[in-house]
Amino acid sequence: MQWKPEYETGIDEIDDQHRTLIQLVTEFEAAVNANADWNTLFPLITRAKEYTKFHFAVEESLMQICDYPRAAAHRAEHRFILERVASLKSGVLRKQLMDDLVPQFRSWLLGHFLDSDRHFIDFMRRPELRGVLRQRQKQGLSD
Repeated sequence: MQWKPEYETGIDEIDDQHRTLIQLVTEFEAAVNANADWNTLFPLITRAKEYTKFHFAVEESLMQICDYPRAAAHRAEHRFILERVASLKSGVLRKQLMDDLVPQFRSWLLGHFLDSDRHFIDFMRRPELRGVLRQRQKQGLSD
C-alpha cells in the first residue's frame, strides 16, 4: 500500500497522519504475508491501533471546533474502524482471520480517507470557517 496523490487533503497535519497510517498498515500487511509470529505481529497492530485512535481524536477535535454537521456519522465510522482493528489485534495468530480482515482494514481506511475525510476537509475549507478556526486556536493558546 503506497501513498497516492488522490489521498491528499491539502491539510499537512492530516496528510502526514494519513501517510503514517498507510505506512503502519503496510508494515503489518507485510508481516502477515511473511507469516510473522505473534512477537512481530502484536506490536505492529498495537502501534497501528494506537495511532489510529490518535488520528481519529485529532479529526474529532477539529469537527467539534468547527461544528461539523456530520460529526456523529463520521465518529461512527471511526468506531467501526477501531472495532475492526481490535478484531485484528485479538485474532493476530488466526491465519484465516488475518487473511480476511487485513485487506478489509486497508479498504475501510482508504474509503474513509477518500469519502468521509474528503467531505469533512471540504467543509473545513469554507471561507466562513477560516476565521472561526483561527479564533478558536487563539482562545486555546491563551487558556
